[in-house]
This record gives sequence, structure tokens and C-alpha cells, in this order.
Amino acid sequence: MASTRAAAPRARTRRATSTTPRFITAPMSRRIGGAFIDLLILLVIAGALSSLITTIAPGTAQVRIDAEGTRTVIAGTQQMTWLPMLVFVILTALYVVPMMALLGRTVGGFLVGIRCVRTDTGAAPGWGVSLRRWFLLYGIAGALGFAPYVGGFAWLVTLIIGLSPLWDTTGRLRGYADRFAGDIVVRSRPVN
Repeated sequence: MASTRAAAPRARTRRATSTTPRFITAPMSRRIGGAFIDLLILLVIAGALSSLITTIAPGTAQVRIDAEGTRTVIAGTQQMTWLPMLVFVILTALYVVPMMALLGRTVGGFLVGIRCVRTDTGAAPGWGVSLRRWFLLYGIAGALGFAPYVGGFAWLVTLIIGLSPLWDTTGRLRGYADRFAGDIVVRSRPVN
């Protein structure tokens, strides 16, 4: 009878540890490297799209030509200076959200060997987690980018949120976006 009691607690302990996912946290150097690669990809695509759109909808000007042939600009409309910012915000959503939801990583994450997983299951983040993560990292800064006076400093929001894993006291390198979304960034392959 005593051996039966001793076996029962061990079985419960095994079950409890087997359902809890175990992670090897991705170092900040890989996270920063992946973010830099993603930024380069997004800037190239956003630049190409913005150039294409501005050539389709160029600015206009009214020109007056006097009797001697001198041209004078009377009135002009500038090109939409907010358009590149809008293109970039939309592009980050189209790039980050589906890739994170379905694969748990972007191209940058794949190249540096990291991925994002749900903390509760260890599975790919899914759409809700991915949207929350994007909103905190890029959505807030994108909205602030259009605000007068603070728009030029909106990128600081993304920088602070992106670097927030550095001051995580748990040692798991979970930043504000990770905690808000319910995910963790882990290594997807062993260190070489």
C-alpha cells in the first residue's frame, strides 16, 4: 500500500511538467538582427510603393506666363507627404501579422534563427496574438506618426517597446509587446 501512494505523486509531477512548454529564450542580439533585416525589407518595399504612387498622383502647380515669357508659380499643391508613412504602416501590418500568426516568425526571424510562440502552448502565435503584438510595436507608433508635433518622434515608441526585453527582471527577455500579446521569442535552431 505504501508503494502505491509513492507512485501517485510522481505520476502527477510527470504530467504537470510534460504539459508545460519549455523554451530556450532568443538572445537580444538575434532579435535586433532579425528586426534590422525586416526593417530593410520593409523600407525597400515601402519606398518602391511610395515612388509608384507619387508618380501616379503627382503634385500640381498653376503657372502664370507674362508677356515677356517669364513664368511665375501662382499656386501649387504639394504631393501627399503623409503617404509614405501610411504605406509603411499598412505594409508592416501586411508583412508582420500573417507571417507571425501562421509561422511564428518573419523573414528576419527565419534568417537569424528565432521564432515567436505562445507562452501557454508553445504553438504558433495565431491571429489574435499576432495582431496585439503588431499593434503595440507598430500600430501605436503609426497612429502617432500622423499627430502634429509628436509625429516626428513616433518611432521612439517602437524603439522603446522593441528594446523593452532588456529590462525584463524575470530573465526571459519578454518585453512589453510579448507580455501584451502573450508570447515569447525563442531560438528555433541551436546556437552554431
